[in-house]
Amino acid sequence: MLKSPVDIIKINPNNFAQHLPQIATVIKNGGLILFPSDTVYILAVDATNPVAVKKLLGFKNRWTGKAISVAVADINMAQKYVKLSVDTEKLYNRLLPGPFTIVSDGLQKVAIGIEAENKTLGIRIPNSPYILNLVKKLNIPITATSANLSGRSPHYSVTSFLNTLSQKKKNQLDLIVDAGKLAKNLPSTVIDATESELKILRRGDLVTSNSTSLLSNSEIETGKIAKFLYQKIVDKKLSGPIVLALSGDLGCGKTVFSQSIGKLLGVKSRITSPTFVIVNDYGHFLHFDLYKLNTKLDFIEIKFKDHFKNNIIACIEWPENMGQQNLDWLKQNTNYFPINFEYISQTKRRLSFDF
Repeated sequence: MLKSPVDIIKINPNNFAQHLPQIATVIKNGGLILFPSDTVYILAVDATNPVAVKKLLGFKNRWTGKAISVAVADINMAQKYVKLSVDTEKLYNRLLPGPFTIVSDGLQKVAIGIEAENKTLGIRIPNSPYILNLVKKLNIPITATSANLSGRSPHYSVTSFLNTLSQKKKNQLDLIVDAGKLAKNLPSTVIDATESELKILRRGDLVTSNSTSLLSNSEIETGKIAKFLYQKIVDKKLSGPIVLALSGDLGCGKTVFSQSIGKLLGVKSRITSPTFVIVNDYGHFLHFDLYKLNTKLDFIEIKFKDHFKNNIIACIEWPENMGQQNLDWLKQNTNYFPINFEYISQTKRRLSFDF
């Protein structure tokens, strides 16, 4: 238990706005805050305040020169602190907000101790309304380093973190913002974008080799990619039917992807391949398998176009079999998002997208 005068604020989506001014004030005054992110709990200070950064480094037992990532609100804010090439801007536009830290050459606009010794800086735009709203209110970057002492594991709850601290360390915290127990996501994937070829410095839940693809080594990772891509679509605030067209190699994870989307949409029953019935209707979610369809008459018989009404969400496996006419119709009458699956090795798959 915490035996110090440090304030603890318990937040949720409904009460965060009322606590935001207090949290922002602590940051502005150079305070050190334990704060939730979209991955793990982080230690947040004003990344432009030398006194606050020195306090953070001392707390973490971390030496100056080992980089500390920062969170910003958007690409426009990022460009105030790092140099972004055209290719890096594509990474930002397609992967962020999300669980990635993108390392670029810094502009020396943050306090000493934030940029690495080679003058690079890691930028995060987390998929976290808590952090994004805080950064927007402050209009400055905050540190987004994992809440742990140097070399230790990250934490998913306030209690877990505090249990690792001495009373002296606890007393160095100026505020604790408790959002409850976080989902067990890995810390963000760190991508070095300073050279023409991307380099993965730390592997998180999602890994990429370019701005239009993500790599999966397991069904669990395919499920996390599905969640990430679906959130990107949700953030567009679209109206009308949404179609995720899943094409590519047999056995590459298309049904696993569809199962994950169905779970996100609250489908309780087990989603299986609908090969023998062509389409499974789960109410607001449809799952198509067009593997055995190859003529116009096939699509007329199942009344293919009639399924895409209102705010239906559909995953279509083997969209390459539906013919140009059906493809054109879907592109004109639905929000159509193609995703291609391919084998890279026996265990690794690449999921490519361009939205």
